[in-house]
Amino acid sequence: MDGITIRPARSGDAPGIAAVHSASWRVTYPGIVPQSYLDGMHPEKTVERWRDAAAGKHPGAHLLIAEENGKIIGFETYGPAREPAFGYAGELYAAYFLPEAMGKGLGTEMMKTVVHDLAAQGLNDMIVWVMEANGRGRRFYEKILGGVVIPGSRKSFDIEGAQIWEIAYGFRPLPLLK
Repeated sequence: MDGITIRPARSGDAPGIAAVHSASWRVTYPGIVPQSYLDGMHPEKTVERWRDAAAGKHPGAHLLIAEENGKIIGFETYGPAREPAFGYAGELYAAYFLPEAMGKGLGTEMMKTVVHDLAAQGLNDMIVWVMEANGRGRRFYEKILGGVVIPGSRKSFDIEGAQIWEIAYGFRPLPLLK
């Protein structure tokens, strides 16, 4: 993609990653996640978390960013599956993009790097958890990457008293390795 660099994150990228994280949640999850939670998402609250992630403080996890003209416009984090459930070795932990970067193929481009890196680590399949009501994310994993919902994967978690349901998509073998 012209003018866009995809590279491993560095600690100094944390403010930009935090900004992408907050902005992406605010446009992706209205009506899914309580608005009060979305309104309370401010990048400065998560900068340290992303600085730790970029510095490699989470063993096995990788953080990849997309940058355009020095501005971080998206990120994906991945590594070994956090839970051994369903028998998948690798996991895409998160993928978020600025609203203006969505729908332009950047997720697919970044995913190529992710799956090649997972395969190089001997992780030959992947799971990703998606909020069940996130239609855009689900379409990406189904139609672009060819993922299938893993039977029995539906589970919920709580955000400010709201029950949020998520499902897992499985990729066996990894997509985009052709």
